[in-house]
Amino acid sequence: MSATDHAHTRIIALAALIQTSKLVDDIARKGICDSDDFNTLLHSLFTNSTKPEALFDGSSHLQAGLLLSKHLLSGENVDQAKAIMAYTASIIAVEKKLNKNTAMLQSIAAGMQRIQKQANYFGSPNHESVIGGIADLYGNTVSTLKPRIIIHGKSEILRQHSNTNKIRALLLSGIRSAHLWRQHKGGHFKLLFGRKKLLHDIDNILKTL
Repeated sequence: MSATDHAHTRIIALAALIQTSKLVDDIARKGICDSDDFNTLLHSLFTNSTKPEALFDGSSHLQAGLLLSKHLLSGENVDQAKAIMAYTASIIAVEKKLNKNTAMLQSIAAGMQRIQKQANYFGSPNHESVIGGIADLYGNTVSTLKPRIIIHGKSEILRQHSNTNKIRALLLSGIRSAHLWRQHKGGHFKLLFGRKKLLHDIDNILKTL
């Protein structure tokens, strides 16, 4: 893979990560999130391809994440910035730990195969039973890793199963994106010291949308 391909995939992965963190915070604080952005991230869990365009059904579906990434990296004032960056860092850290746990990775892969059959039965991956299945899989696997990803929000919202199920499904999707980010030479140093290049690459993708 060329340096250009790595850069492109890195940006798509980062946009998906940022979009994930934004939606997690939206649900935790308000009980709602953008349904199209949610479905894009959910779609990635049911796609075997490692190509970013296939994973997220095209870059245009990550426009929210791309724009938010640009604003954050530019140092602009962004609502929810602290929460978004905290969730993103936590997801990246958990993915790194998960990647060393072969047995858990196999459990997740087997679980997603079962859930794929569920999605086929209901005719859609965003059926509440399918999202519930993903949430249970996350709870039995990733959620057991320490330290856990702590979600901050309104207790009355987080007590509702439909909300916690969506958050867990998003987090599993975020871990998939974090894996893509790390595979293509992303990391904390890239975020801290490579912002100018990242912003350049984000602009190049946004111009094509």
